[in-house]
Amino acid sequence: MAKGLLYLASLIEKKAVALEREASDIAVDVARAIVTDLAIKTPVDTSAALSNWIVTLDAPSSETISPHVHGSKGSTWSASSGRTIGQANFDMLKKKAGQAIYITNNIDYISDLNSGSSRQEPAGFVERAVLIGRNVSKRSRKRP
Repeated sequence: MAKGLLYLASLIEKKAVALEREASDIAVDVARAIVTDLAIKTPVDTSAALSNWIVTLDAPSSETISPHVHGSKGSTWSASSGRTIGQANFDMLKKKAGQAIYITNNIDYISDLNSGSSRQEPAGFVERAVLIGRNVSKRSRKRP
């Protein structure tokens, strides 16, 4: 009987570890979808706002960074969005099970952009990205 219980405990522990890893993988998929959409939808002039979608683990970032690629009138959108997505993916490679993922943007005018101050994107592009992330989460939970 004891051997049976030890075996059962071992199976339960293995399943718990696998579930924790799967939850972590889903969190990365959700964050990746959100950052990708933000990189595509953030209005661009100098690339400063776009470049400041920063992914961190365990705690939100309080920093701002220079544009990945300096430009004007949206000329560097493609290069900056690629770098933003690439950096986010790189930072998420370090994620361990149980760690929280934070996506922040500390540019002082990001709220204005999200409120529709630019004609490039309608208001609510941040909320749109979160909804896209939520849909990724829902699809992931339906995995067999």
